[in-house]
Amino acid sequence: MIKLTKKFLSVFIFCLIGVIIFLFISTYRESYKSTLIINSTDAIFDGFNRPIGIAIDNQDVIYISNSGNNQIKKITADGALVKMWGSTGKKPGELNRPMHISFGLDENLYVAEFLNDRIQVFNKEGKHIRFLTINKESSNYLNAPGGVAVDKSGNVYIADFFNHLVRKLSPKGEFLYNIGAPGRIWPGKLHYPTDVAIGKDVLYVADAYNNRIQLFSLDGKFLHKWGGFFGMGIPGSLKTYFNIATGITVDDQGNLYIADFYNHRVKKLNSKGNVILIFGTDILHYPTDVAIDSKNNVWVVDFGNDRIVKFKKVKN
Repeated sequence: MIKLTKKFLSVFIFCLIGVIIFLFISTYRESYKSTLIINSTDAIFDGFNRPIGIAIDNQDVIYISNSGNNQIKKITADGALVKMWGSTGKKPGELNRPMHISFGLDENLYVAEFLNDRIQVFNKEGKHIRFLTINKESSNYLNAPGGVAVDKSGNVYIADFFNHLVRKLSPKGEFLYNIGAPGRIWPGKLHYPTDVAIGKDVLYVADAYNNRIQLFSLDGKFLHKWGGFFGMGIPGSLKTYFNIATGITVDDQGNLYIADFYNHRVKKLNSKGNVILIFGTDILHYPTDVAIDSKNNVWVVDFGNDRIVKFKKVKN
């Protein structure tokens, strides 16, 4: 019995060391390098002030929610300012802490307004189209929306930060139902979700303060969760862990890109949740959001540095 125990311990320790080595020194088949940093302080451009969200239209024009100034900035792929709009307030066209943003198939820009408890929709030129919100008298009212996504049918999904769930609205803005529920550890439980993204008939949720990504069907059925030890919400810096997963986007191949806020990095996962790549740790400081252009360049909102960083895929 003693010999068997010693043998078992030896094998266990050997395997444990192997896992630790793999987690720390495993290499990736692809890599990205930063090729452009946009942080102009030019008087016309007016720089960035606490940028949070980013979205890219079908012409590779870039839109950034500049939360510190309650603005949306529209810039070209080389960083030139095209337009900016918004000012502090509650009227049409005014903003109050714009967060994550997203385009719908209608080619309009949907902006989550954290402090106005609504989604505001603009066309590409900054013209106000409509508000999406829920009556405060309803038990399903919005309480600090952090992120928004629109599916191919025009349904709108909202990461409802303080209510710890996702609201689904019809294309007309009518409340349909909730996805997820407040809680920790367990499947489908959300804790301060900050962003949502639509994949191929599925919904990805940045379950920020549970330090994980959760996957649901578009009708709200829980499918999977990723992040650390069985997706239980434990923060960490190892390969499979998150430390506040803030922003999320999906490319045409179904790969996920997640802004890993306190780890100062971006993680790329395949559609099964396996880590493909980690990058940006040498240059990013509290990243909040990610977007992909038509050339598969990765654009990251570098919140802590008040700038946008472009990463290009390179061959190893």
